[in-house]
Amino acid sequence: MLTTSEAAKRLGVSQRRVVGLIHEGALDAEKRSGVWFVDEKSVQTRLRTANSKGGRPPVGRGRHDVTFTLMNRTHEVVQLVYNRARKEFVSIGEISDHKRAPLGLVHNGSMSLAGFNSWWRGRGIPQTRDNLSTVLELAHAEVPEELLYRNLGLSLSDQYWICPVDAPLRWEDINFFTNGFETSSRLTAPQFGDSAQDAHPDNTSDGNLAKHWIVHGKKRILQKGGQHNSQEPYNEVVATSLHKRLLKRRQYVPYSLGSLNGEVVCECADFLSDEEEYIPAHYVQRIKSAEPSQSDYAHYVACCEELGVYDIEHALACMMVCDDVIANHDRHWRNFGIVRNVETLECRPAPLFDSGSSLWCNVDMKTLKTGDAAFRCKPFDDRPSRQLMLVHDFSWANEKALDGFVDEALEILGQNEWITPRLPYVKKNLEHRVHRMQHIFEWE
Repeated sequence: MLTTSEAAKRLGVSQRRVVGLIHEGALDAEKRSGVWFVDEKSVQTRLRTANSKGGRPPVGRGRHDVTFTLMNRTHEVVQLVYNRARKEFVSIGEISDHKRAPLGLVHNGSMSLAGFNSWWRGRGIPQTRDNLSTVLELAHAEVPEELLYRNLGLSLSDQYWICPVDAPLRWEDINFFTNGFETSSRLTAPQFGDSAQDAHPDNTSDGNLAKHWIVHGKKRILQKGGQHNSQEPYNEVVATSLHKRLLKRRQYVPYSLGSLNGEVVCECADFLSDEEEYIPAHYVQRIKSAEPSQSDYAHYVACCEELGVYDIEHALACMMVCDDVIANHDRHWRNFGIVRNVETLECRPAPLFDSGSSLWCNVDMKTLKTGDAAFRCKPFDDRPSRQLMLVHDFSWANEKALDGFVDEALEILGQNEWITPRLPYVKKNLEHRVHRMQHIFEWE
C-alpha cells in the first residue's frame, strides 16, 4: 500500500487529485484511522492506461474489441467495450439503469472507465492469492482478469455479468445460483475459452486464501484454506462457536471443517439468494462524501442509513464485539458490508463472515510466549479499546454466554497438530479477552 503522497509522485499529480481519484473509484484505497492508503497495483494500472493512449483504432472497432452489456441479473445497466489484447475495458457508455449500477461507482450520473475497471478487477482473484500461479497455469491464462472475462463476470457474490451484444444468453440459463458449474458450453464462445474451468465461480472469488465452490443439493458451498499453519479454517469454526453464543442465527455465517485435496478447509453456505448481491463497505462508504470532521464510523453509518439500513449500528456493534474477543486483525472494508435485493433494492446488514484472521495466527511463537494479548484491529480504529468505545449498547449481550467458550475454542484448535504447541499461550490471551468482555457486559 502507498500513501497518497507516494501515489501522487508516481502518477505525477497532486495529493488532492489522488484523493479525488479514490472517491471516483479510479484508484483502490483503504482508510485506516482516517488516512488513505492506496493499492499499488491500481496505481500501476492507472499509469499503464494513461500511457497507452494514441494510435489505436476507434474504440469498439479494433480486432481485439468486443462489445458487451453489463447486466445486473436480468436488468441492462450499461454498454461496454472490452479489449482482449489489453485485458481491460476501453470504453463505457451511458448508464441505462442507475439504480442497479454497481453501488458507489456512479458520480454525477456517470461512471468513470478507470473506476469501473478497478471495480471489475476487484471481483476476481487478487494478485496476492496463495495459489495464483497454479490457477493461472491450469487455466492457460496470463492474468486473473482473463479468468474473470472468460467467466463473463458471473459470481456467487452478486448478480452482475457481461452479455455479448446480440448473444442469445439468459440469466436464468447461466447463473451459478440455480445452475451447475460444469456446463460451460452455455457460456463460452471461441473468444471466451472452451474449458470447464472458464465457467466456475472460483474465478470470481476474491481474498488471499485459496477458495473453491461446490454444489451440495441446492446449496452452494464455499471451501477455504489457510496460511499460518492452516490455522484460519479452525479459527472460522471457533468464531462460529462465539457467534452462536452471542448472536441470532441470521446475523452470522456458520462455518464447519471439511477436506479439499487432502487438506483441511472450512466450509460455509452462500448467504445470498439468487436475487441478492453482497456490497462491501468499501463501496457503501462511497455513495456520499463525508462531512467535515466526520469519523469513518459515523460516515459509514450515515451511508447505510441513506440506503435504508437503519439497524446498521447494532450490526456493527456485534461485529466489533466478536472481533474484539477473538482478536481479529483483518476486518477490512471488503469483508463486511450490506446485502441488497436486486429486484426490490431493499438493503440489510450482511451477516458476519470471514473471521479467520484471528486468535494470533499471524504472531510468531516467540512473541506469543510473552503473553501479550495486544493486536491491531480494523476497520474504524487500529486500537481495540478505542474501537470498542464506538459500541454504545451492550444490552443484547449476556456475559454468561461466554462461559466455557475458551475451553470450546481450545478443543477446536487442538484438532490441528501444528497449533498444539501454541495452545497454552492462545489460552492465556483468549482468557484475558473473554474476561475483559464479560466485565464490559456486566458494567453495561
